[in-house]
Parts: sequence; C-alpha cells; structure tokens
Amino acid sequence: MSHARRSTPASRGPSPSDRRGRLWVCERLLLGAAMATAGVAGCQRATAPGEAEAVFGTTGFGHGEFSYPRAIAIDRDGTLFVVDKAARIQRLGPHGQFEAHWRTPAFEFGKPVGLSVAPDGRLFVADTHYHRVLIYDRQGTLEGEFGGFGKGPGEFNLLTDVVVAPDGSIYVSEYGGNDRISRFDSDHRFVRAFGSPDEPDPRRRLSRPNCLALDPDGTLWVADACNHRIVHFDPDGKLLGEFGRHGSAPGELAYPYGVDLLADGTLVVAEFGNARVQRFDRTGRSLGAWGSPGREVGQLAYPWSLAVGPDDRIYVVDSGNNRIQVIRM
Repeated sequence: MSHARRSTPASRGPSPSDRRGRLWVCERLLLGAAMATAGVAGCQRATAPGEAEAVFGTTGFGHGEFSYPRAIAIDRDGTLFVVDKAARIQRLGPHGQFEAHWRTPAFEFGKPVGLSVAPDGRLFVADTHYHRVLIYDRQGTLEGEFGGFGKGPGEFNLLTDVVVAPDGSIYVSEYGGNDRISRFDSDHRFVRAFGSPDEPDPRRRLSRPNCLALDPDGTLWVADACNHRIVHFDPDGKLLGEFGRHGSAPGELAYPYGVDLLADGTLVVAEFGNARVQRFDRTGRSLGAWGSPGREVGQLAYPWSLAVGPDDRIYVVDSGNNRIQVIRM
C-alpha cells in the first residue's frame, strides 16, 4: 500500500451544533429501543452460558481503563487497539496489558467508533464526527487522513467503520443519511459506493451499517444494524446473501453492531440490543449464543463491537461495563 497522504476536508455542511443535536436525538432513540429489546432478552438464558476466559479493563481514564469503549482491532501478532468515548486509542498486549495510548486530533463534536489494522500494520480509524479516516502507525503517529463532509463520491457523513483488504482496497461504512459503503483504492481514490437508500433493489439498502468484516475470499460482511441483519457483498457491491430479522430468538438479531469471522469461516455477531454474541454458519443458521444482560462476568451491557484474535479467541467490547471479555464459542 502506498504511503498515506493528507487531504483537505471538504465543506462541513450543517453546523457542528446542528449535527450534534440531531445525532443525540437519534442515538437516544436507538439506545431506548435497544434497552427495551435487552429487557426481553434478559428473560432468556443464553444458549451457551459461562464465564469468559479472561476479562480486563475497569472504569476510568488510566492505563488499561476505559470510558465506554466502542471499537477494537487486532493485529496478526495479537496486539489490541481499543478506542473509547474519551477519544483515546490504547494499544494493549494480547492479555490486555497496557503498552501505549494517544488521542485523536479533535474530539469536541464526537469520538471514533471504528478501527481496523491494515495488512501493513497501520491503524485505520473511522473518525466518525469529523467525516474522515485517520491513519496511524503502531506508535500513534498520525501518518495521513482522507475524507470530508458531504454526500458526494468520496465524501462522508458519520463514519462507522473502515477495513483494508490485502490488495489495498479500503472500505468505509457510514450512516446519518448516507448509509452506504464506499470503496477506495490504495491511494484513497474513490472507486464506487453501494448500499445507499436510493438503491433500486431494497435488499441492498442499508440502515446504519455499523461494522465491516473482510472474508479471506475477498467478500465483505456487513452488520446492518437498524435492519437487524447481516449482509454479504462482493467487492463491487453485488449482493451475495443476507440473514437475520428483528427479535431475540436464536437466529434473530437486535441491533447487530459488530461482526467478524472465525478461522472455520463461521461468523460471530455482537448484538447491542440483545446483549449477547451469536454465532452463525455462512447461510445464517444460528450455532449458539453467549452472554445475557447484566454486570457479572459472562454478562454484557450494550456490546458495541468484537474482534477475533489469531487463536480464534473472541474479544468482546462490553461497552456499558467498561471492559473487554475474552471468550470462545
């Protein structure tokens, strides 16, 4: 991949205070709906209850502490990167031991919600409220950025996630009206977008695509949060499949916020609304679930994200409990 370049942000559009107000209302409504769903799910036992293999993190702003963590990314050597609502990115060892931290350049209007480690080891950050992608080295040095506010090709509104393919292609998801996935080449040039509200095929229309996972075969899995489903696309945006519907029964989903793949090709999904992690085969058949609403080990509060480590351990961002739980399914 070529060296990242800085780009000049486009016009910001609506004032930050207007956007922040609309976003606050949207997120409060979403949180209320998720809490209601979690209340229903709390009456059921998880399919595979049990304690986590490991738990790390407590509430706070110190080393190894979190203030509502919302995204995690794992390098191939097991190094963890976690971002929280303090706009703080922490680099941790595979067992949660603190190594380094830094903050994003600006955070008055909001904090990032998506992270990804590129094949070359650089960290790509979905800087949500500043409508751009930030690119860091492992030490936290900002090497570049691209993007700007807008609805046009290559512009963003409220990014949710970013992933980088082995060929250097970059995929960025967003919501707040755009609700689409944009693909860029390795030099950050716009290639195409798909999933927007004006797609002719309603099955391709996304509503808050909150997380992206790259399949080893080059295809893309999307946690389509407000449609309560997982969608499968090829690199050009062709719909390959979908599964899920709103609910708390096995195979159903409530605000899937995170998705990743295990080594055998099955998928694991973090459900913000159901406070659980559910595993699926590639056709969408549920293979079990872990977790239930609560504060104890083995329970979750608004899990925002997850990532699969090199040993198939699943690192679950237990956002409302300010911790990471490590599980196997």
